[in-house]
Amino acid sequence: MPGYGRRGRHRRRNHSDDHLNQRQRRRRLQLIAWSAGIALVSLVCMGVAFNFWLYPRLQDERDPTEVTKAAAEAQVRVASKFKSPSRDEALALVKKALGLRNPDEVEAMIRIGPMSALEVVNYLEAMKTVDGEIKHYNWLSSIDKNGLALEGVEVFFGGGEKPRSRLAILTPDAKGVWKLDFAAFARWVKPSWNALLEQNAESGLVRVLAARYSYFNGPFRDDHTWAAYRLQSPDMDEVLVGYCKIGSAQHQAMESMWQFGGTAVARVTLELRRPQDAAGAGGSQFEITRVLAEDWVLGDKPLDGGL
Repeated sequence: MPGYGRRGRHRRRNHSDDHLNQRQRRRRLQLIAWSAGIALVSLVCMGVAFNFWLYPRLQDERDPTEVTKAAAEAQVRVASKFKSPSRDEALALVKKALGLRNPDEVEAMIRIGPMSALEVVNYLEAMKTVDGEIKHYNWLSSIDKNGLALEGVEVFFGGGEKPRSRLAILTPDAKGVWKLDFAAFARWVKPSWNALLEQNAESGLVRVLAARYSYFNGPFRDDHTWAAYRLQSPDMDEVLVGYCKIGSAQHQAMESMWQFGGTAVARVTLELRRPQDAAGAGGSQFEITRVLAEDWVLGDKPLDGGL
């Protein structure tokens, strides 16, 4: 028969095979889509988790540097807001201020603080009797503290049993006029040292030299609760011990004075209070209730106010 044994030109399509192939293609497409979706969601979750993990660490690493940088920039801004006096200008200002005897001229050159102009003049007149004759001046240049622009001149006296000195600190007012801070120069305290130590006044504002200390006794015997500081003043022989609770704003303010190293002794203005359990404490032990300023010039805000 013609054509017998030849392969036919047309095949009959198997519909079941086509349906199977289509289902397999759909499954492959679905698998690819699900895989891509899962991968995308995983990447998003990993990114979010990584951000939550990384951000606090970046903050921890950044904060000390940024705080230090910000403090340095703030210090520069304060110091550069008004032109600082030169050595000769600073010495001339201090000499002229200490030579004032007219109360009407005091406030033009002196930041009188809690005292009156007449009290300032009376103090300056009696200074020769208390401290002796002024022998010489030592220019200290910039001693900026507490966000204040400060220029220091040390005034040395002679004629007494032992050499004495006072720190004349100049700071500008709102108009840029540099003035002597009288409370810092006089190391003004309230009440007097005699009232605080001899008459057992309950509290006081003092200007002292502070250093870390390790004496714990009476109500301050627990060295895990209290931090101790040795407090001295050139105006008294007795050594005081001031305590503040570890972790308190006062403790942080005190410790900030040594966080960058430098001298082991710092000038500081404090408010002290006798402990309630006075019977168990020595007469020279006090609680530090406020840290008003690093150094003896008070700023607009207490040093411990923002801690």
